[in-house]
Amino acid sequence: MKRLVLDTNIAIDALVLRKPFGSLAQLVLGLGELGEFELWMSTSQATDVYYILANHENGDRIKAKQQLAALRQFVHMRALLEDDIDAALASNWDDFEDACVYQAALHVKPDAIVTNNVKDFDRSSIPVFDCQGLFDWIEEKEGISYAELAFGGGEGE
Repeated sequence: MKRLVLDTNIAIDALVLRKPFGSLAQLVLGLGELGEFELWMSTSQATDVYYILANHENGDRIKAKQQLAALRQFVHMRALLEDDIDAALASNWDDFEDACVYQAALHVKPDAIVTNNVKDFDRSSIPVFDCQGLFDWIEEKEGISYAELAFGGGEGE
């Protein structure tokens, strides 16, 4: 089973079906829920997801909590500790939030980080893919194709 760390944008894209990435992000989460992938996020990302969902167009705090609770049924959480925050602050990463995701990932030891902003993780020693890149990598590496499961053939919704 692939262990994956999700960037916050994957959760948001899947939960609000944000174009153009929503369908493939939903597929990643759905496969995690089915046990095909072991999915991880940091605890600080949980608060980010809640905040974004609650303040999204037509945001609803009760619905945002329900969505986050549903996500928690199959997404593992890794707490960021003081040393992780210090390492992220001392890093040469441009985006502090991405540096924190990376610090959490270093502890989780995933097969990959999944994000819709691959370039933001160019300093990562862990493989980084967008959703389509993840599925292409798995097909190439293991011969498993998830393409037929993609809604509407993938990115175009």
